[in-house]
Amino acid sequence: MLRYIIIRAIWVFIILFTVLSINFVIFKLAPNFPPADKDQRDIFYARQVVDGYMTERLETDPLIIAGIQAGEISLPRGSYYVVELSGARLRIYEPVPISVQYFQWVGNVLQNNWGVSTRLRPNVPVFQMLGERIPVTLRLNLIALFVYIPIGFFFGILAALKKNSVTDNAISLGVMVFISTPNFVLMLFLVLIFGYTLGWVPFSFPAADVTGIRFYTGMILPVLGLSFGSIAGLTRLTRAELSEVLTSEFVLLARTKGLSRPQAVIRHAMRNSLVPLVPSIIGSFVGLLSGSVIIERIYSIPGAGRLYLDSLQNGNYDYNLLLALGAFYTSIGLIASLLVDLSYGIVDPRIRMGGRK
Repeated sequence: MLRYIIIRAIWVFIILFTVLSINFVIFKLAPNFPPADKDQRDIFYARQVVDGYMTERLETDPLIIAGIQAGEISLPRGSYYVVELSGARLRIYEPVPISVQYFQWVGNVLQNNWGVSTRLRPNVPVFQMLGERIPVTLRLNLIALFVYIPIGFFFGILAALKKNSVTDNAISLGVMVFISTPNFVLMLFLVLIFGYTLGWVPFSFPAADVTGIRFYTGMILPVLGLSFGSIAGLTRLTRAELSEVLTSEFVLLARTKGLSRPQAVIRHAMRNSLVPLVPSIIGSFVGLLSGSVIIERIYSIPGAGRLYLDSLQNGNYDYNLLLALGAFYTSIGLIASLLVDLSYGIVDPRIRMGGRK
């Protein structure tokens, strides 16, 4: 088992590095629009020079200056120049080849330097920005995780025990509705009904300095928006697995030996049903994180998902921040995948991951 964990951990780092490398190339090849404000534009290009993505030079030849300003002499794509000394000098910023940028970026990452924000909050370290946003996102998703697990189990077990009854049909109908409805659509309905119309809860996330009951009521709508789809998915999976186990021979044998139906379900059926259920719960956390990206935007939640969307907007294309956020979301997905594989052996000791025949 230890050997398997070590190999999987190595593959986690390899895949993470590969995904981030692909992201870097895609982000660099995508069109970029410098800040419109001159001061912010100067800060942006100066930062690119410091990070090693561009070079800076001064041009004093009058003929070349005139040719560049007239468009007769073209500069490399993505270049930028500043007129200085009343047109007697140009300060030119030119991008270096993307291969050089890539190795410069790898060197920065290996030195634990993910850089600073260049657009949203210029010259603020990206880790400082993530440190302010990630706890909000994780708290929101963990609350949703602990809300939907017991509810999903309850409805799934109830539907399996009442199979083909009115209760089962009603639960199945609700499962189809909530699985088919995207969480951001459901979130809009929740905000419109309970936030704006009824006014029972805040229609936007409370400010950071808000404490007390208003802070907790502000968590209700986003948690519900994230939970309904997950409740429906867990209910369907629990019903399917438990219904199959309840008809198996070992459960029938337990009943014939004198165990009551609740005892047979709790002691035998549920334990065997957990083999596929527990990995699905761990993997669903990644789905919750993905869904919270849109919900954070709708509900004005200052989390990592909203920061990711803000950094992707036209005019706010923040390379260092996007790569750091990509590392965060990719790491969560890879770690969840590793935990899913390990959970099989925990739930059922007969399963040994990476074992030899």
